[in-house]
Amino acid sequence: MRSFIALEFEDELKENLVNIQNKIKENSLKGTWTHEDNFHLTLKFLGEIDENSTIDIDKVLEKTCKNHSPINLTFSDLGYFKGERDLRVLWLGTKGDLDKVNALYEEIENEMYYLGFQKENRAFKPHITLGRRVVLNKDFSKIKDIISEDLNYDFTLKKITLMKSEEIMKKRVYTPIKTYNLKKIDHR
Repeated sequence: MRSFIALEFEDELKENLVNIQNKIKENSLKGTWTHEDNFHLTLKFLGEIDENSTIDIDKVLEKTCKNHSPINLTFSDLGYFKGERDLRVLWLGTKGDLDKVNALYEEIENEMYYLGFQKENRAFKPHITLGRRVVLNKDFSKIKDIISEDLNYDFTLKKITLMKSEEIMKKRVYTPIKTYNLKKIDHR
C-alpha cells in the first residue's frame, strides 16, 4: 500500500484552509483542489509498503512521539512550485515552532532510513498543499493580498499519522492507518 507519515490537522484548521482555498478558487480558471479531508503536512513519503513494514513503522512512531511535544504554528505565506504552464503545486507555508517541525522530521527521516527507506534528497520545506495544476485569473501578488488577512491564524499540531494513499474513482483518498499523539511535556 502507498503510504506516508504526516502531521494531522484538527477540523477547525481544515475549515480555515477551505476558506482560504475558496478565495483562491474564485480567482482561478482551473485547478485540482485538495479535499478538506486530505489536508496535512507531510513529514515522510514512504511509497509502497507491505503489512509487515507497518509493524516496524508503528514501533518507531510510538517511540518518536514520546520525544516530541505539540507544535504551535501559524500560516506564513502563499507559495507555489512552478510547472510548465501552471502552478504545479499551490501551497501555504508555515512559521512558528519550525525548529520542532524540523526536529520531528529529522528523527522520522533517520529512523525510516534505518528501516530501509531512502532519505529524501530535497530540502524539507514544510507546507500545506491547497491545489495542483492551478491557473489563476489574477496576478499572484493580488491573490496573496486577497488572502493576507486569513494568514493570521494560530494552530497547534498534536498528532502524527501513518496514512494510506489510494486512488478511488479518480480521486486521491488518504486513510489513517494509525495516529500517534505527540507526548513530550515541555518544561519551560
